[in-house]
Amino acid sequence: MGNTTPILDRPEPPQGSPGGAEEHPKAFYVLLIVALAWPTVVLSMSGLLLGNAQVLIAQHFHTTQIAWFTLITTLVATMSVPFLIKAADMFGKKRVMVVASVIGVIGETLCALAPTWGLMLSARFLVGIYAVVTALTYSIIRDVFPAKWVGTASGIVATSTGLTALAGPWLSGWLQDNHGFRGVLWFLAVNSVFALILLVLFVPESPLRAPRTSFDWLGGLLLGGSATALVYGIGEGSKWGWTDGKTLFYLIGGVAAFLAFLVVEHRVAHPLLDVRLLRERRLLLILLSSGMAAGVLFSTGTINQLLALYPTIPGISEGLGYSATENAALGVHSSILLLLCGAAVGLIANRHSAKLTLVAGLALSIVGVLLMHSNHYEKWQFIAFGPFFSIGMGLVLASGPILIIGAVKPEDQATANGVGSLLTGVLGAISTQVIFTILNDSGNVLQGTQFYTDDGYRAAFLAGAGMLAVALVLALLIPKVRTPVEAVEADAAATARPGR
Repeated sequence: MGNTTPILDRPEPPQGSPGGAEEHPKAFYVLLIVALAWPTVVLSMSGLLLGNAQVLIAQHFHTTQIAWFTLITTLVATMSVPFLIKAADMFGKKRVMVVASVIGVIGETLCALAPTWGLMLSARFLVGIYAVVTALTYSIIRDVFPAKWVGTASGIVATSTGLTALAGPWLSGWLQDNHGFRGVLWFLAVNSVFALILLVLFVPESPLRAPRTSFDWLGGLLLGGSATALVYGIGEGSKWGWTDGKTLFYLIGGVAAFLAFLVVEHRVAHPLLDVRLLRERRLLLILLSSGMAAGVLFSTGTINQLLALYPTIPGISEGLGYSATENAALGVHSSILLLLCGAAVGLIANRHSAKLTLVAGLALSIVGVLLMHSNHYEKWQFIAFGPFFSIGMGLVLASGPILIIGAVKPEDQATANGVGSLLTGVLGAISTQVIFTILNDSGNVLQGTQFYTDDGYRAAFLAGAGMLAVALVLALLIPKVRTPVEAVEADAAATARPGR
């Protein structure tokens, strides 16, 4: 698997030969890049579009549980991707991508049609399966492209997600302001169908196969149950009471399930998560700090969307009532800065440890959140203070994978990336629920819809800053980490030694 693919199990060496054994005309590879980039862009765009649309969705369905609109997809994606990647190695990457895309299309279509909140959540459950397509894209590039094209193709697909930063805010504003949240959902459904057609017509099957081995179903059940129990317990704790038996049952049960998961992973032949890697202090701190930081940054960024888009209703809701287009105009420069700073990390990391950019990014993010805590009432404040958070976020998101390169052996790279992806998903789900629980505590319910007050927004910003501060402390504790150049040179020297 390529370094960007978050596989947590370790299959035996695959059978077949990578690197695109059969040469094709250049036009074939151009179409192939488009076919692989399209679903990647759609999945990237959906996060921004739906982040804005969830405000209208909450009001339409009169729900106090809008957090689950995002949480259910995140949890399903986090828990299903490792199994689906292993299935792809054994049965074929294109085959799994097509199956996941069909399920994703069904889910997106049901979302657009959903007449009830229950059906909407069921559809979002299906959409979570679609996430594996992005994870497999980079791996299939390595398998079916000629070696000379692999780097270029991977770079083009990765860069294509930058369209989200450039066009996403404006597209979101136009769709939502002119066609409502249904327009957003139908846009995603139609593009998912188009992505599936491109995948079927232009993407060849990978020639590589791994030997068929057993799946760690028990590990997946325990980890998924642990994350779900913790998220649900946190979400209901303020309603039931934090010392209530039901709250304690879910919280203690979630922790117990996670401890049982660690025990199981030590004993099974093909674990979901290779806990052997977590014994190394450097890597453990990298995974915890970068995973927690990424998860918290995504959930904290949600506060700004809610604050800007929820209406102003005296005594009920203290949102700012901006249109989606207005919100896009306020944040587009921050989105571009996020993209540029993420790209800059790669250049900086060639000379300096990415620990420097991780720490700097976390510090800037905390400053940005604290500034927004006290300054979120005027448009100029979003324009002036938003870049602190966005620059920090760009630095943090790019630093984690680079730190992993310097901390592990090449054969452990994909596994370590997978652990980091898993931690980001789980910690992101938990931190999102923490944010919404705090918002709900001081909010108001009107006609079945949850609205939020300024006290809630301020408390949520403080909670986000606090969680980021924990990640910063963990980052500062990371021992010296090699740069990618140093790591590659050291690995090459070790491989060249006699006996290797």
